[in-house]
Amino acid sequence: MREVVVVGVLIAALSGCAFEGEERMTGTADAGRETTAERQAGAEQVEAGVLKGRVVDAAGRPVPGAEIVADNQLLYNSNLVVTTDKDGRYRVSSDVAAATFRVTGTVTRRFEGRAYTMDLTPHDDASFAGADGAIRDFTWRLTGERSDGLGSYGGMVLFYLEFYNPQNPQTFLQDEDVTLTLTPQGPLIDGSAGEVITRRAERGGDGWGLLDVPIGRYRITAEHLGHPLKIRIRDTGEYGESVVADFERLLSTVYQIQLDLKP
Repeated sequence: MREVVVVGVLIAALSGCAFEGEERMTGTADAGRETTAERQAGAEQVEAGVLKGRVVDAAGRPVPGAEIVADNQLLYNSNLVVTTDKDGRYRVSSDVAAATFRVTGTVTRRFEGRAYTMDLTPHDDASFAGADGAIRDFTWRLTGERSDGLGSYGGMVLFYLEFYNPQNPQTFLQDEDVTLTLTPQGPLIDGSAGEVITRRAERGGDGWGLLDVPIGRYRITAEHLGHPLKIRIRDTGEYGESVVADFERLLSTVYQIQLDLKP
């Protein structure tokens, strides 16, 4: 009986060695590629000399065609640029001598006849040595404070108020007493369903209005302390009870709607 146990243990040990050897060979053959187990578990492994990651939207859906830029902080004009595939993944060699990279990302989409380029939110914006490799994932958010602290991901809806009220000449209208209502005219730029936004005006660096509004097409109305205001696109056309407006570019990835309001 004792001899049988010893043989059994020996067989098990040899089997373990064989399995370990097979696993090592498989790992060598698959070096530089994501394994099925990693994909299923979502456990990415850093690979030396490789920058990789994934871009998803706020609902966790993959974002294809996003542009990822690894800025070489030591060598001039030696950036790495790659776009995400249909699953939102990207991969590029970062094994450049004496290179340290910082990774950023943008996504460009056409919406209502215009092209919009928006910054992505990095999950980790730390620099890394190219030879070490890194994983840098991103999320496409339509609103929220930017990771660099420079404003928000949403656009601005700004207005210019004619403060004189001919029906009450003794009272002047105040910007802070204006309330805007934005009703989405179809899905937002990322395909998600928008919500009606009703907010009181706030002061931003560029004027009065609503800040951090998700990019979309909106029908907009305005009121001052409960009294409707006439509205139009800034310096365009006649005033009306409402206006349908799209965002326009202010800076590279900053967008705004400008309105005129009057009693």
